[in-house]
Amino acid sequence: MVYTLAVISDIHANIVALDAVLKDIENNFPEVIEYLCPGDLVGYGPNPTEVITRIIKEKFVAVTKGNHDHAIGGGGRDIANFDKYISNFNRYAQQAIKWQAQKLTPEEKTFLYQLPSSRTVSHKSYEISISIIHGSPQYPLDEYIRPNTPQQKDLFSFMELFEIGILLLGHTHIPFVDKSQSSETGQDILMCNPGSVGQPRDRDPRASYAVLDLETLSAEIIRVDYDIDEVVKRINETGLPAFLGERLQKGT
Repeated sequence: MVYTLAVISDIHANIVALDAVLKDIENNFPEVIEYLCPGDLVGYGPNPTEVITRIIKEKFVAVTKGNHDHAIGGGGRDIANFDKYISNFNRYAQQAIKWQAQKLTPEEKTFLYQLPSSRTVSHKSYEISISIIHGSPQYPLDEYIRPNTPQQKDLFSFMELFEIGILLLGHTHIPFVDKSQSSETGQDILMCNPGSVGQPRDRDPRASYAVLDLETLSAEIIRVDYDIDEVVKRINETGLPAFLGERLQKGT
């Protein structure tokens, strides 16, 4: 297999994990030429500026907006109505959002807020349309699509209707790869959530990302060890809730 695309999602201001993932791609998948990101660059973690800077500098060809990006980018620019942006978040997430909104520059918050809620990338050489969304096509920012659920089956029907070959999702922090077949064309269609780089929740604390092979229409989930203790230290130094570091160690 030749993996030419990497999918990196839900980084959540964890630059240590992101650096480890980018290094792993460089070492093990040198054929990867482009990165795609279904959102949530920020939220939870201690290094939002560093993550935004890295995303801009690296070979990310499509980045969509996650719910934390929207809350920090939008709320940070609209202080008078900030509460409406964070009302659906738990108290730990709210504390991180408020801290990051104060830390980021106006330009960085504008960058987050102006990210599109969805992107479609066409690879004509393979005649494949790739759709990138944080949550779901119906609720781009905040719907959780988990494997083996009715919502996932509905999305395969949506992919058929709009001739989408690959659908990339984030938000759940739980990786999965699933395949179906178009009833119209007989061609395979692929759905993938790469899991979370910066805050995995499948009880595996390692950073998670995916690589795609467009020729065989396949994906593989990759796990990477990183220095979690360093991130916990940085979280504690910022004054963010200790729980945000503790959950990294458990992968929950």
